[in-house]
Amino acid sequence: MNQALKDRFRYFLFRILGASAFARWLEWRKLLKWLSPQKGERILDIACGAGELSLRIAAKGAGVYGVDLSAEGISSARRLANIAGLKAEFTVGDAENLPYPDGFFDNLVCSSSLEHFTNDAQSLSEMKRVLKPGGRAVLTVDSFTCPITPALKERHRKMCAVEHYYTREDMAAALKTAGLTMSRSEYLLTSGLTSFFIKFWIKHSRWNNLFILIAFLSPLMLLSENLSGIKDRGYTLIAEAGKNS
Repeated sequence: MNQALKDRFRYFLFRILGASAFARWLEWRKLLKWLSPQKGERILDIACGAGELSLRIAAKGAGVYGVDLSAEGISSARRLANIAGLKAEFTVGDAENLPYPDGFFDNLVCSSSLEHFTNDAQSLSEMKRVLKPGGRAVLTVDSFTCPITPALKERHRKMCAVEHYYTREDMAAALKTAGLTMSRSEYLLTSGLTSFFIKFWIKHSRWNNLFILIAFLSPLMLLSENLSGIKDRGYTLIAEAGKNS
C-alpha cells in the first residue's frame, strides 16, 4: 500500500473511530471530557505521535500544538491534518526539553506516553514550566494494576518499552514533586472483557492488524466498562493536575 492510500485509511479510522486502537478510543473519551477544550485556548499535546488526539482537540476549536521526538510521527501528523482540513502546529521536540517558552499554554495533555520516558520527573517539570498559572495537565499512563501474570506484564513492558507503571499514589507523588497538584484521577480499562482483549493482544502482538480490527468493538468495550468495570484498579490511569503558581 502506498503512502497516500495509508494516509487515507488512517483518515478513515480517524473520522469513524477517532483512534486506531480500542484502548486509545476509550482513554480519549475520558481525556477529552476532562480537558473540555474551548475556543481560544492554547493546548499542548506532548508525545503527540501521528496527531490523532491533537486533531480531535483542534476540531473543538482550540489552538493545538503537538510535539513528538519522532520526525516520522510529526510528518504523519501534518499529512493527517492536511487531509482532515484541521489546523495544528506540529513540531519535532523532546518532552524533557520542550521547545516552548514559560507559561505558554492554557492546558496540556500527554496520552499514554509518560510511562515510556526515562526521566519522567524532568518531563513533568517541563509540563509545569510551559503551563500558565492555573493551567491544567491531563495525562493517561499505563497502570496495569488489574490482575495479570508477572510474565505477561513483563512481556508488555518489553514489547512497549515501558519504563514505569503508575498507581494513583505513584502519580500523585510524581506530580507533587514536579510542583503540580493532582485534582482527580480514575482507573480506566477495568472490565473483564477489556482485560481479555488486552491480554490477547499482548500474547499475539505479532498480529498487528488485530488491534485495529478490535477498535471496531470499542462500543462494546465501553458498555462493558460502564456495566462491569472495577473502580480501584485498571490497565490505565487518567489524572488531572493543576499549576497553582
